[in-house]
Amino acid sequence: MKLRWRAATVRHSFHVLPGESILDLGAGSGLWTEHLSAVLRGQNPITAAVFNDEFITQQRDIPNTRFVRVHELLEDLPAESFDYVVGTAILCHELYPQNLAAIRRLLKPGGQILFFEANYWNPQVALKSIFPWLGRWAGQAQCQVALRKYRLLQVASQQGYIEIEVIPFDIIHPLTPRFLLQPLQSLAFILEHAPLVRELCGTLYVWAKKPGDEQLRRPKVCLAEHQCLHGAVSVVIPCHNEEMNVPRLVDALLGFYGPYIKEIVVVNDNSSDRTAEVTRELGRTDERIRLFDRTYPNGVGLALRDGYSVAAGQYILSMDSDFVQIVPEFRDLFDVIAAGHDGAIGSRFSHDSLLINYPFAKIMANRTFHLLAKLLFHKKMRDVSNNLKLYRADIFKTMTIDQPHFAANAETGLRPLLAGYDIREVPISWINRTVDMGSSTFNVAKLGPSYFRALVKMLLGFYRARRHETNSPVVEVADDVARRGPT
Repeated sequence: MKLRWRAATVRHSFHVLPGESILDLGAGSGLWTEHLSAVLRGQNPITAAVFNDEFITQQRDIPNTRFVRVHELLEDLPAESFDYVVGTAILCHELYPQNLAAIRRLLKPGGQILFFEANYWNPQVALKSIFPWLGRWAGQAQCQVALRKYRLLQVASQQGYIEIEVIPFDIIHPLTPRFLLQPLQSLAFILEHAPLVRELCGTLYVWAKKPGDEQLRRPKVCLAEHQCLHGAVSVVIPCHNEEMNVPRLVDALLGFYGPYIKEIVVVNDNSSDRTAEVTRELGRTDERIRLFDRTYPNGVGLALRDGYSVAAGQYILSMDSDFVQIVPEFRDLFDVIAAGHDGAIGSRFSHDSLLINYPFAKIMANRTFHLLAKLLFHKKMRDVSNNLKLYRADIFKTMTIDQPHFAANAETGLRPLLAGYDIREVPISWINRTVDMGSSTFNVAKLGPSYFRALVKMLLGFYRARRHETNSPVVEVADDVARRGPT
């Protein structure tokens, strides 16, 4: 199960596109490689590099995968051949600076790495490091070392990597009983981001990039696989001072899902920058790009309500303007709709989701809100307050949105569930805004109370509706018939 989670993490970290090549270092018997191929739908060529002759004879039949016996990385594998290099417990070797240098030469310009390595500050790992005999008793090789976060950052930078992330990751122990996995993973979202506690995680998530033009190496692929959705989707994007994000987001949406898109409605929510002008310029190049200009008072909820009202598609994709990195992951949302469900929500807190640098205060507020919602409404949900939703248009258009600001996202998630619509959650990644995306205006202390006001208002409406149903004339007549028996 942990291997499947890590395979999903690879997909969400890289936002992998069909056709991109992956080198799985230290593939062993191919168990993790099998999970990796599955989460990537078998659409990516995987080179599974093994370091032991016995594993060559144990090859699994994995789609689009070839096993290679490797003695020397640079001699047995061609330079600049891979979009991504991944592995588990590969860097934790006393020669890891040299290994990082060799791996960098295998990457294409703009290529990326992701490794899961032992965290020195985990108590169990620390004991094995302090007492080498204990590590050898547990099966560690003499050359194996635990990695320290800041030292690894320094070494990776010296070897020419950029945008390096070394993050404590995965606090769930491998020997956890299966029946405890689900509740513990729900708790792990909090512990893995809690100050100090997170430093004790058993693993380090090691992500880095080789310098180069990432967009130049990535294939130009269309992910619009479902004919039934062609020309059927309106995209609604509320924007407040997002001039730097709108062009990239529009380009990604049209590039990956162009056949689906009937229109992209950019709701300029009283911006003080050039959001409106940039959108008009884009509209002159593609008539599907529409501007809805709002004036004061501004607010996310007000912008969403206006955007939904003018959307003309059979389905509406509601999203934030800083989601450009995760656009390839929208395939899962469209798959849900194509399968006949009423809607899909991108969940940051599903078991296969990925959270990177998510603010701890926002996690606590989000998890508290959802715990209360589940207790009050007795509905299964993990993350309905994220503004990444693809619904039938009539669901959005007939929905009451009372909250003027961010809490409207909770309404658009909860109200359809309470109304009985068939809404599914799909795992997505959340990675904090980069510097060139600007800053978010969301403030937990300021906006948090509005979420709970929205929850109370929906709760009152929910029970009022149930009471009305119970006291309706149809129910009264039915009760009377039941008492008297058939005539």
